[in-house]
Amino acid sequence: MSGYEEKLSAFLDGELPEAEARNIEAALARDPSLQAELDALIAADAAVGQVFEDMLAEPVPVDLARAIRDAPLGEAANRSEAPRFGLSRLASVLALAMLGLGAAGGYLAGVSNAPEIAAPAGWLADIADYHAVYAGQTRHLVEVGADEADHIETWLTATVGAPVNIPDLSGNGLTFQGGRLLVAAGKPVAQLMFTDVDGDVVALCLIRSETPQSGFETRAIGAFDMVTWGGEDANFVMVGDRGREDLSEIARRAATEV
Repeated sequence: MSGYEEKLSAFLDGELPEAEARNIEAALARDPSLQAELDALIAADAAVGQVFEDMLAEPVPVDLARAIRDAPLGEAANRSEAPRFGLSRLASVLALAMLGLGAAGGYLAGVSNAPEIAAPAGWLADIADYHAVYAGQTRHLVEVGADEADHIETWLTATVGAPVNIPDLSGNGLTFQGGRLLVAAGKPVAQLMFTDVDGDVVALCLIRSETPQSGFETRAIGAFDMVTWGGEDANFVMVGDRGREDLSEIARRAATEV
């Protein structure tokens, strides 16, 4: 073994120090078998995500919905002081299940004081968790710096499976800082990081999708505002701090270039 295999998962999650990540990138470029292992990990993550999606597509049993509706309410696990398990795929699945139950025949409509789900599940919840971590970084804001823009586009395009193009957002007062690879909803995600003159971070993320979103949508998750839209074979999201008034304008500018 080359010694890199055990680090591939951390590499996919963007958890390695910059130097180690670059070493693995170099190893991937020269070792087809290592690249094959990385591709297998990505495929496995995607397969797991699909399994969860299929499970959630199953109709909710009436008895289960009634049992949840009638269950006594205990202490909310997601109260403001409770820890937030950011990247737990199981937590995301449970959140989706609860949202699905709420729409299943109106069984939960009568529960007026049920605890609110802290954030919607899916790739956007994962992106919000990542952004909360990386936007506070300085030296390690990105995995690959802006001086390697061509490499970022080539690398992330090959990994994500959809074209990754770095938009010029200088007209919006943003400077491109670099990119990194994330994993959300079991799929690889490209993240491009920009900063404004105040050092505030705005991120553009994209994930491959067979059914891209139509039109633009704006939502808030946690401390961040998000503007989402779809392209030819990918979904995009622009992420910024809550209350950032120009985020929609930035997203629409980016959409013309990606």
